[in-house]
Amino acid sequence: MNAFNDSGNTDLTIHFGDFLATIGSWTLPAQADSVNLARIQVTRILELEENVDLHHAIAVISELVANSIIHATTQLNVSLERWQYMIKVIVEDANQQPPVMRSLDVALDCGRGMHIVDQYSDLWGYEITTQGKRIWAGFTSS
Repeated sequence: MNAFNDSGNTDLTIHFGDFLATIGSWTLPAQADSVNLARIQVTRILELEENVDLHHAIAVISELVANSIIHATTQLNVSLERWQYMIKVIVEDANQQPPVMRSLDVALDCGRGMHIVDQYSDLWGYEITTQGKRIWAGFTSS
């Protein structure tokens, strides 16, 4: 998997193609049940996508929303975008701390989230914004 952030100047249109449309967008509170709400909403939309691995996309969105709830503790926005070559899932929150890929420790019950994102998405990255950050993951579509 490849990760990109705002310090790189990689042209992501090579991977994503042209932006086509936002196909879903939700604002959720920083509460545990928001993970399930995001799963339900994303499933309703992505189950119609023949070439997107729904189980991987749900695992990734679950991790991104959970990380936002735990680390940002702010309201968050979840959105889905259709691009020419990929479906992009995005979680935005008001915390400017970038995501951290921790060392895997089997003795701990936490710290695996970004490894799941890295393993299950075709491409992921983040951008620091004036309001916080956007973490996104792309899933190949055709």
